[in-house]
Amino acid sequence: MYKINPLNPMLSKDLDLFTLCQSDTAAEQGIYNLPQDVSVVENLTRLCQQVLQPAITHFDLPLFITSGYRCPRLNAEIVGLPDSQHLRGEAADIMMGGIANDTLALWLIDNTDFDELILEKFDPRCGEYGWVHVSCVVTGNRKKVSTFDGDTFHDGFHYFDLAGK
Repeated sequence: MYKINPLNPMLSKDLDLFTLCQSDTAAEQGIYNLPQDVSVVENLTRLCQQVLQPAITHFDLPLFITSGYRCPRLNAEIVGLPDSQHLRGEAADIMMGGIANDTLALWLIDNTDFDELILEKFDPRCGEYGWVHVSCVVTGNRKKVSTFDGDTFHDGFHYFDLAGK
């Protein structure tokens, strides 16, 4: 099992609670962004063990979490969706050093039990690499895949010419 640190528990082999809660915006605004509800930690643990850790193990590369858990105040500050899965610890926005986000997204689609995956703002032709939003719920993961071009969500996996926008 993972080393237990009551102040910063490991949620999977390579991911700890603080990593899933780190936010530059929270730090800049003085927002306390650690979950107060044990169910949020359970949700983050599930996300790490079922989706994020398998990708780290498979690619053997560092995973960067640009947005994980968001407390209500942080979610409002960044103008997140009012019902965002980030609020419940069910979602993370990620990138992986050494591979393109479309490669990461396609691997997650084929190899993990996720609820929703969104390839966001990805167009390597113009240097826009975006991120992958991925979520996992306790039961009934929908395996919903969509792509966000910066303005509109599109069902399924698509490539866009963001340079032409």
